[in-house]
Amino acid sequence: MIMGMGTDIVENHRIREVYEKHGRRFLKRIFSDEEIEYSLSHEDPVPYLSARFAVKEAFVKALSLPGGAGLNWRDVEVSGKIFGKKQLVLHNKAKAIAEEKGANKFHISLSHSRTQSLAVVILEKI
Repeated sequence: MIMGMGTDIVENHRIREVYEKHGRRFLKRIFSDEEIEYSLSHEDPVPYLSARFAVKEAFVKALSLPGGAGLNWRDVEVSGKIFGKKQLVLHNKAKAIAEEKGANKFHISLSHSRTQSLAVVILEKI
């Protein structure tokens, strides 16, 4: 049974501006080590960072959490280093909230162009 769905679109230039201003500090605050490593392995990491940021926002929307409910951005992670399907991995408070609401299966889709990145998150109870 589908419990929730969230979507988010990010203007890549917004992530680029914050990344150029704050560099590693920004990355470590928002992204997991795997997300950083994967994104920085590309010639232009910004679309990859933006898509992962969109997943985090879409997850919050899928759970209908007001103001993010105090989640740490790093607790919502996109895992997968090779081309193709990525996995949503939850940690700490994000994992606890999802379990509390009964969500135990997650589907994500992310895409990006030079200017925008998009993510969809579907939460399911099986």
